[in-house]
Amino acid sequence: MQSNHSNKARAFNPFLRAGTNKMKDLIGEVQKQVEGYEHFHKLRKRARKAVDQATFERTLEAIVCDLCVCVLQPDFDAIHLPLSNKVLRKQSRYKGVALGKTLPDIIHVLTAEETTFVGLKTGTSKFRIIDEMMNVAFAGGVQTTLWAEHKLLSRIERFGICFEDTQQDPGEEAIILRAPKDRSDQSAMAKEYTDTADTLALRAQLTDINTWLGGADLHCDLSEINTQDRYLRRIFNNSDFAQGGRLYGGFWQRMSSQDRQENILIDGDCVVELDYGQMSLAMLYGIAGKTPPEGDLYDLSAFGIPTQYRKGLKKCIQAIVNSPGIPKRVPKGVRQHLPARYSMRDILEAVEQKHAAIYPLMTSGMGMQLFRKESDILVDVLLTLKAQGITALPIHDAVVVRHDKSDKAEAVMKKVFKEHTGITPDVSLG
Repeated sequence: MQSNHSNKARAFNPFLRAGTNKMKDLIGEVQKQVEGYEHFHKLRKRARKAVDQATFERTLEAIVCDLCVCVLQPDFDAIHLPLSNKVLRKQSRYKGVALGKTLPDIIHVLTAEETTFVGLKTGTSKFRIIDEMMNVAFAGGVQTTLWAEHKLLSRIERFGICFEDTQQDPGEEAIILRAPKDRSDQSAMAKEYTDTADTLALRAQLTDINTWLGGADLHCDLSEINTQDRYLRRIFNNSDFAQGGRLYGGFWQRMSSQDRQENILIDGDCVVELDYGQMSLAMLYGIAGKTPPEGDLYDLSAFGIPTQYRKGLKKCIQAIVNSPGIPKRVPKGVRQHLPARYSMRDILEAVEQKHAAIYPLMTSGMGMQLFRKESDILVDVLLTLKAQGITALPIHDAVVVRHDKSDKAEAVMKKVFKEHTGITPDVSLG
């Protein structure tokens, strides 16, 4: 089925599966019609082997579940996905069963005129000539787009499907290694790797955390938020497990701090957000074995830059720490918080005077190594809170906890940070 239907699409999630019996019943109805279509049109000469039947059912389940979620989300109404053999037949720890060679055959049936469960717009590929022998190379394109059509939409309504009827497959790879960013588009591809004792330990920790959060009593008053989206992943950078490792995923990470605190409930009660203050600088002092100066580490007023420009200064200092080289210009968007009369050179000179003990580390390009340390601290905080029966939702250098658990959570955050760095950090309510 071709269509000029205009959709706002997101990437297909091949790791969604049924979370309730009513979703399983809906999928069962779709499967019965798909298999009936195959039989009527004699698409198969013999029954599938047991392993192939399991792949077929898992793939159909993922497609139906993800399209149901799309119908419930206000920001998207379609999914896009690859159908090239180069992708579907490739072995990868990141793909999942549903992104395999069975996928195109199932989509063919779901989009047939007799079934019309799904609408489809075929993707396109562009190529360019790369040499005088007329050899070509892939130059981009648009993936195939799918959306729910009336037969699926009617079943979603009849079964009363909601976000809680889906769940994330725990088999999704949670430890992700990315190659260095492509300079042309700043994207970073996931990279295959061989497991080691370290990656196995990292995965075991995150499996423990994901299982814990998967069973937590979480609610959000905003109806468009999918509170079943709880699966966390640790993303490491530059093909190096010593770099990055921050936790990504979870519906709360895409919400503003205000929306989190106003609309999320844990165990039926309101929440607060606890933030590590000046975390990167505190970690650098810990690495250097030095004691940080008293007060605000972003305060450069003693060196000629007033405290009223703190917001812009904070971004500049973060850029100094996280840039691979010493930055020559202030970061994009900083000038609305910092007048043009203060150049990056002025800021660097002030920072060097304020933080002479760690300035060589600040300008060493070790930002990604700090992210690894930061994420290790957050993982330890989560595991410690889990052991104490305190549900916590991580946001890089902060956690969201039930308001009456804030004192215990703050104590844990300070204790874990000091164990990792030797420094007692500032922890504040966000």
